[in-house]
Amino acid sequence: MVLLSAIALHRVAYGLLLISAFSFGLASVLIAIGIMVVSAAGWLQRIPTGSVVARALPVFSAATITIIGIVLVVQAVGNGII
Repeated sequence: MVLLSAIALHRVAYGLLLISAFSFGLASVLIAIGIMVVSAAGWLQRIPTGSVVARALPVFSAATITIIGIVLVVQAVGNGII
């Protein structure tokens, strides 16, 4: 869509620059997330398997994702998007 808009406005170089910047930013974020996951895996292996933290961590992460989803839906409904 960006490149088509840039072509229609006769600013192809600017559209390519925008797409390149977006792609570089996306790649950087994905690399950072991958590094964090690898680092967290080593850290999480040090937690004893039978501990309360190890048992509660999946429930806590699922609850966090659910709450974030609910907040996003409430904001979307409040702004008239949905």
